[in-house]
Amino acid sequence: ERLSLCSAVEAAELIGQFGLGFLSAFLLASDVTLLTRSFQGGPCYRWQSSGDEYYDLAPAWREEIGTSVELKLKPAASFLLQSKALLETVRGYADFLPIPIHVQGEGPINLQAPPWEAAAPEAAVRDYIRRAYRTTPLWTLMLEDGRVNLGHDALTVPLRGFLFVPPGSVASIREYGDLTVYIRRMFICERERDLLPNWARFVRGCIDSPLLQPTASRESIHQDENFELVRQALEEQLGAGLRRLAQEEPTVWKQIVRGHSDVIMGWAVTNDEFFDRVHDVVTFRTSRGPLSLSEYLQLSGGSLYYVTRELGSLQEQMLAEGRDVPAIDASWFAVTPFLEKYAARHPDVALVQLDGDSQQLMRPAREERFQTLLQWYQEQGIRARVAAFKPAEAPALMLYPQGAELAREAENSRDAGDLPPAIAGLIQEYVESRFRSEDLKGTLYLNAGNELVQMLASSPPPPETLGQVLTLLHQMARLFAGRMLSATDAVDSFAALSQALTGLVHCGRKGP
Repeated sequence: ERLSLCSAVEAAELIGQFGLGFLSAFLLASDVTLLTRSFQGGPCYRWQSSGDEYYDLAPAWREEIGTSVELKLKPAASFLLQSKALLETVRGYADFLPIPIHVQGEGPINLQAPPWEAAAPEAAVRDYIRRAYRTTPLWTLMLEDGRVNLGHDALTVPLRGFLFVPPGSVASIREYGDLTVYIRRMFICERERDLLPNWARFVRGCIDSPLLQPTASRESIHQDENFELVRQALEEQLGAGLRRLAQEEPTVWKQIVRGHSDVIMGWAVTNDEFFDRVHDVVTFRTSRGPLSLSEYLQLSGGSLYYVTRELGSLQEQMLAEGRDVPAIDASWFAVTPFLEKYAARHPDVALVQLDGDSQQLMRPAREERFQTLLQWYQEQGIRARVAAFKPAEAPALMLYPQGAELAREAENSRDAGDLPPAIAGLIQEYVESRFRSEDLKGTLYLNAGNELVQMLASSPPPPETLGQVLTLLHQMARLFAGRMLSATDAVDSFAALSQALTGLVHCGRKGP
């Protein structure tokens, strides 16, 4: 009834007066005493309660006009008696309220107004971010009332506050995209993650909008039509701000994209418009250091060469470098889908996965002159081929088909009895349809351009020595590949290496 008599401005500034905030005092206190004297005159009253249905109300004495509330804290809430905790709590909940708050007689500890209402709002906001968020932003965006298109009409969304980009983030570990929400300067909640668009997981901020509706507990906000209007206004202002930043301050924009590359890549895959903004700026880990796609394509001649596994990818990176192109490390979850999306939107760009398709970096070679070497490997049950590849210093490499590790792990689980019979049968059918049994053993590629391999082919040593050298090449290639090796396999490889080296030492002692 009283609210209906207020002006629109007075109604908008109404904070509470419904008692829920006062009742919450009993969450912290076992006993609450209130002493109040009205500015209209009359006696002073003392109200006391322990939080049950009973309370005491009696005349009392208070010289000053106003109200004091005394809380007898529960043991579990005694942490509030620590000065630092009390200061942080007051600032967290009442920093923007226009009423000065004093702690232990000191001057007001709350700002009493949000920083965006200061005489120099941008400087005040940056100072506030350093104090409240303990970081220095790469970029800040001041928010204002937004005009949202409803199709048949448009609506002005009252909105104040700021958004900012922290120095860095890590996908799935330290993502942001959260807001601290106020309504008419009253703190409602922090870490609200649904108001910003999904792709903005590198952005944080603080907003105030009377259009938002708090829940009864004042701990969250209703996700209703007004929520969607505010969300839309935020997305439009953030998108426009980032576009303006990219045009007017490209250096800062690159710093943002590269400081948050993992998060930005992951979300850009799901949003075409955002992808178009960042695909030429985001950098990738490569065998030559961080490179953007435009920088990379200038070096590679128009193709994207990438490896999907950190373990075992060194030889693929070496192959790529041998062809004078860097290899992109796509072991991070978002890199491969990002590259695939880029290639799909640029048909002239070829996408080559090196771990599984490394043969694309090899040139065919005539095998007739290498038959002695290939025959020896065939007799040992080792599948071997000859190809020309760079660097020429590498005598041999072991390559496996794409998906070989997954197939081997599935077979091991099946053989160990870890899988139900039905699942084991399906896995066996899949592996048999996808791979031949010898495929999972890999293929040894001898380098036709390597001086040692050429010498072994043209002037082979005695058979015993030749066998020991070829064993060394095979086992070195297996270990360098770093794939499809169990601990037992690695021990066997080192044993074979040691045996071959021992044989070579004995041959050297015998002399010619």
